[in-house]
Amino acid sequence: MPIMLFFFMGFEHSIVNMFLFPFSMIMGGDFTVMDYIIWNELPTALGNLVGGFVFVALPLYFTHVRQSADRTL
Repeated sequence: MPIMLFFFMGFEHSIVNMFLFPFSMIMGGDFTVMDYIIWNELPTALGNLVGGFVFVALPLYFTHVRQSADRTL
């Protein structure tokens, strides 16, 4: 299962956690839905947003948008 491999490699991703944490609750994990949302899903989602912005959007902007020729309509 690719999701388990992604988790085993140590990556935190909100989509992977949406599978793993409910699954572990079904299997008897000792935490509540609010614990999951507050302590895992929110920090992971915010980290994904910041990481996507810093490592994808900003480099694309600085390498392509600022350096491209001006376009006139």
